[in-house]
Amino acid sequence: MRIVKVHRIYKNLFNNFKQLTRAWRVRKTVIRRQQDVKRFGFFRLNTMPSKGGYYAVQNGRSRGVFNNWSDCKDQVNGYPGARYKKFDTLVEAEAFSIGGNNQRSSSRTNESRSAPAVASKPERTVLSVPSIAVSKLARSSNKISKPKYYSVKSSNANVPSKIFSNWNECQKYVKGRKGLSFKKFEDEMSAKQFMEGKSDPNVDYKHIGITERDFEANYRLPESAHIYNERSNVYCDGSALSNGTSSSTAGYGVYFDDNSEPKISERLRSGLQTNNRAEIKAVSSALDRIWKNLQTNEKKLNYQIKTDSEYVAKLLNDRYFSYTDDQFKAMPNSDLIFPMVKTFIKVKQYYNINSDKFANKGKFTIQWVKGHAGEPGNEYADELARRGAMKH
Repeated sequence: MRIVKVHRIYKNLFNNFKQLTRAWRVRKTVIRRQQDVKRFGFFRLNTMPSKGGYYAVQNGRSRGVFNNWSDCKDQVNGYPGARYKKFDTLVEAEAFSIGGNNQRSSSRTNESRSAPAVASKPERTVLSVPSIAVSKLARSSNKISKPKYYSVKSSNANVPSKIFSNWNECQKYVKGRKGLSFKKFEDEMSAKQFMEGKSDPNVDYKHIGITERDFEANYRLPESAHIYNERSNVYCDGSALSNGTSSSTAGYGVYFDDNSEPKISERLRSGLQTNNRAEIKAVSSALDRIWKNLQTNEKKLNYQIKTDSEYVAKLLNDRYFSYTDDQFKAMPNSDLIFPMVKTFIKVKQYYNINSDKFANKGKFTIQWVKGHAGEPGNEYADELARRGAMKH
């Protein structure tokens, strides 16, 4: 009698040890799936079948997954209400053992109500319906893999703006290319607005200190005005001789390729004498001329500013509307940047409210061009900038 009790104790200890081992194995699987969900947006199912299949016990002496029928039978044979099943994959077996619903499974679940003397070996189950636990992970996967939109805004005439649904394609598209800005969005509408360079008019008018209604009242062209089709490309460049040294001198140049305006070739008279500041000043000077002409000239043109400064192109096309006035004032070179941004907004909104009167359909952006690449207008603006830097 004592030997039987000892045998039962050891058998129970052994079964408990096996159950703990199985529980740890299940825990490791759950951890791996959580890591997969975090890394990939989904978890990798173990679909490789065991040679003999997996035997899952949902209700028995010990609940869990067994690698052979003999071990499974020990848990269910003669046990009232035993519930067990055979699966091809471990994940399905684990899901069933912890309470998954398999009513739509392709084979029946072995369930004992009258505690038979000998349990029948379950049939192999192929592709059972996912359990509650698997469904929860799937729902988490769906949340993490929510569609993303990667919007590319191009200031480069040779590269079109685009929207991508995954980062890898976006990364390949922008890698090694100049004049591109890109950003991730949660919705397609925001991605399109970024790609098209659309800013919030309220933000624009706040920057220039006027309401939209007052701006339209001042600058909306009369209905009788004809369509303006003529265009003018405006090339801007900056130059700094001995750039980065204490003896550096900087200048800037602006060239209107239709000769509608006198060319500009001037020395940078304030602040640090750097190439970057000269580039900013060049575009700012061009914008000043354009804004004056749009307000006063009877002959109005569709202006297109071209610069080899990627910084200026991205700032004006894609980024300025995310800054407050105080943030602009705290920027390096704010003495040049803030006035440039304000004038850009005025020109941009002028074309926008008169979109039906211009061939550009109200769209005004800064186009990036590759410097020293043989484009005549850019080369001439560069020469004007160098001449300006040599002035006293």
